[in-house]
Amino acid sequence: MSMPDTLPPALSGAARMLRSAYPGGMPDTAYAPVLALLYVHFSDRNLAELMAAVTHKDAAVVLNDIYACASSKPAPSAVAAARSLLEQHGLHAICAED
Repeated sequence: MSMPDTLPPALSGAARMLRSAYPGGMPDTAYAPVLALLYVHFSDRNLAELMAAVTHKDAAVVLNDIYACASSKPAPSAVAAARSLLEQHGLHAICAED
């Protein structure tokens, strides 16, 4: 059963993209690369809200993860893998909205 999307319209498309790319939930190995990839496209608060909705983590925890990820970036190969997957699920359309 899927939960209703309570995100603002500006974030709901991104949430659908992430849920489509990770239908079984976002694996821990993808979390930091996705944060790093989306960091340049969303404000810190919006990215925290988006990722909290998708991962079911607390937004404050996600915000701290965003800051940690910005200071010590994930491996470029992991970010490239996340980009490749998300491009198949509409990344370009989501990033064009910002």
